[in-house]
Amino acid sequence: MNSYDLAANTWWPPGQAAADDYVAYAAEFDRATCLEHFDAVAGAARALHVGNPSGGAIARFLRERIEQRVPTSLIRLGDADGNVLFSGLEIYPDLTTYNLQKISRIYFGAKEVMVDHREFFFETVVEGIAHADLVGGPERGTIDRSFDTPYPDLDVRGMCGMRGVYDYLATATDLSDLGQKIWASTWFSRALLPHYFDLVRGLPFLGFVTCYPELERVFRERAGVTETASVTVPMQASIAKVHRDIRHYPDAYPAILEQLRPPHEGAVYIVAAGILSKAYCSAIKQRGGIAIDVGSVADVWMGARTRPDMPNDFVEKWSLIA
Repeated sequence: MNSYDLAANTWWPPGQAAADDYVAYAAEFDRATCLEHFDAVAGAARALHVGNPSGGAIARFLRERIEQRVPTSLIRLGDADGNVLFSGLEIYPDLTTYNLQKISRIYFGAKEVMVDHREFFFETVVEGIAHADLVGGPERGTIDRSFDTPYPDLDVRGMCGMRGVYDYLATATDLSDLGQKIWASTWFSRALLPHYFDLVRGLPFLGFVTCYPELERVFRERAGVTETASVTVPMQASIAKVHRDIRHYPDAYPAILEQLRPPHEGAVYIVAAGILSKAYCSAIKQRGGIAIDVGSVADVWMGARTRPDMPNDFVEKWSLIA
């Protein structure tokens, strides 16, 4: 616990040193500063597509890439990726460690994984952005509203993650590098829900990087895909409800990466592998494929409500499992 009552009503509140760091961070990177950072990042991209209506525009972009067989990567930056980018600020060491330990426990079941391999995860996210043609990040309104949350209810890790995406990119990178990219919402994967089957219908090949091997059969049957293949990854610890190291990184990672071999230029892959999705999407594009990071949409397809912001009727509407 801490003297500010910070995150007292949440799981695993920060200790005093991390809480002191957060108070200093929130003062230095206040609401106006964080929103300026969002505007700078989003404004540097060649286009901005946010909200549910953006699904049509993103689908048109993706359809063109698929038809022309252009190697492409679409990635999502969630609060976990923001925690990693936040670490790149290198000015709040105790808060950085707290954030990484907490998200590491959520993803990998062991709090040490992302701390011990901090440089790897940082490089993975940065390289994922560099290779991406479309990047989805937290929305401006979400960042704005986060400053209204009372201290006891504040999810410190999540807030640092959402804001950290833009704080790092705006202060520590050359934003001109975003000039050829589309910026979108983290939830572009949900905005695409009405479009996925039309996008892949009749393709000669469709690959999956997921913990759900059942997706392969469903898409093959419903979309008339000639050939499908799955590269199976360990299920995220919090979804599997395990409190042990799931051995995704570094154990399983090299073999998974080696299996990502697109059978032809422009072969499409649907990727749902947590924070390591960035590495897998980068590899697929570099090897000639088209990678779409769908995140928790894979859970929705399997009828699983894995996030608190997922209404039950939303999961029921889009579930592919009877």
